[in-house]
Amino acid sequence: MIVEPDPSAVLAWADAHAEKLATADHLPDELVELSLAGGLYRMYLVPELGGLGTPLTTTSTVIEQLSYVDGSLGWCTTVANGAAGLLAGLPEPDARLVAADPEHLSIAGGFAPVGRTVLDGTDRLLTGRWGFASGCTSATWFLGGAMLDEGPRVGFFPVADGHVVDDWDVIGLRATGSHTVTATDVRIPATSWTELFDRSRPSWSTDPTARIPFGANGLLAIVPLGIARRALDELAELALTRKPFGQQQRLADDPAFQLPFGIALARLESAHRYLLDMQHAVWTEAEDGAVAPATEARVNLASGHAADTAVEVVQFAHKAAGTTAIRGDTVLTRCLHDAMVATRHVAFGQPMRARAAQPLLSGRASLPG
Repeated sequence: MIVEPDPSAVLAWADAHAEKLATADHLPDELVELSLAGGLYRMYLVPELGGLGTPLTTTSTVIEQLSYVDGSLGWCTTVANGAAGLLAGLPEPDARLVAADPEHLSIAGGFAPVGRTVLDGTDRLLTGRWGFASGCTSATWFLGGAMLDEGPRVGFFPVADGHVVDDWDVIGLRATGSHTVTATDVRIPATSWTELFDRSRPSWSTDPTARIPFGANGLLAIVPLGIARRALDELAELALTRKPFGQQQRLADDPAFQLPFGIALARLESAHRYLLDMQHAVWTEAEDGAVAPATEARVNLASGHAADTAVEVVQFAHKAAGTTAIRGDTVLTRCLHDAMVATRHVAFGQPMRARAAQPLLSGRASLPG
């Protein structure tokens, strides 16, 4: 049974407290509680663990709505869902232990395999330091990546066994609270680790999310798209009243503005549709049993294209607004900073895109025809 997530209370709170959210270095407790109550951190958690069974495109729509109101809100929701989705790769008893209280489950940490482990009987002792742990200040469980003999793996541990280093001081996505998480000799059963990039990882869940390879859902790229849409809407509203210095007509009536605005809008909507189409393809294939390498490649390429397009659109909006955008911490300035920080994520880097394109060049996946 599919239960629809309800972002209405979260959106209303974020809109009413926009200034507070803009200056915070983590999501306020009230906002996290509303997110949990609305099921927003359980959209990508498999139903066997108390997840909502939300279709991928619906999850994407909710994250875009959140990102439109505030980029940090959308980002933290994305990360929490991505982490929750990894639980389907653990042995079922271990997954149920982490998700024992699904309505309050919030996972944060570092996916990069920078931790180190040593065997101690049937356990592994995990030690490490993971930066950019978005949402860590409100987490109930941490995760940490490490390089095991079998390859990169992720383990989960209670927040009481870790420590948050207050070091998040950035220009954008400030309210994500992406501080550093550390752990020293945290005991995790040797069997209780999940793969990140193994397409054949076994899962006891029958939900489609358990069949989607890590990072192949496109959700992270929805955040900058939502931010860019907000920036264009802010610019369009401003254009109805702003008269640039030395001009008699409104910005909205100036053909020299209308053309680039229309181009920016068309590019944004095209990137948005491309990503949604690829997400729909991923979900459909996951429902049927497995996501093809070609589809995984295309959703990752669509994600990179969405990130590039979003940041360019926001830069255009900020510049077109002229001196209005540089006064104080305006919405357009926040959009600019949030989009810039979001698109610096490793998922949008050139190496990841090269890796995504490889199956389309190696003969393992056909090009569109």
